[in-house]
Amino acid sequence: MDEDIKQGFKTLKNKTILINRHSENGVENWKHIIYHRMEKKEIDLLEKQVNKPFSKEYKEFLSHCNGCFLFNGNFYIYGKAFLEKGMSREEMLYQPYDLVEEREDPPCKVSDELFYFGGTPESIFAYTNNASIVELKRRSGKLISTYDSFDDWLINKLHSTEMFSYLD
Repeated sequence: MDEDIKQGFKTLKNKTILINRHSENGVENWKHIIYHRMEKKEIDLLEKQVNKPFSKEYKEFLSHCNGCFLFNGNFYIYGKAFLEKGMSREEMLYQPYDLVEEREDPPCKVSDELFYFGGTPESIFAYTNNASIVELKRRSGKLISTYDSFDDWLINKLHSTEMFSYLD
């Protein structure tokens, strides 16, 4: 991502960071979007709204960024969309996929024991009751991989040469 930052970035008033601007058909797009951080009270409220306990690691992640949309949407973690009076057009436009809404209509059957929180065009990511992470096929829900923790999963996915090699 360091190379993408060299291509340009923009920090919005609400601290959302847009990285590597490019245009498609005259429309401005950003390769990576890292949404503004959430306050503890916002994280607690979101946790109540989804009616599932968040792991310590996931809460820590949300305290740094309210989800992300990376590699032109080929990797994303849901957050909480915030539309507030006084926001700029860009702040309204660049909102994360809303965790509550996305969990209401998952792309495949997701067990009640799982906490679905993000994905790729081919897979979804979910917490298990023991705080491990599973990656499931987007359409069938078939297990692809299991990770011991949120941190292990995130590090593995972002360092995976296989996952994003087709983007180079």
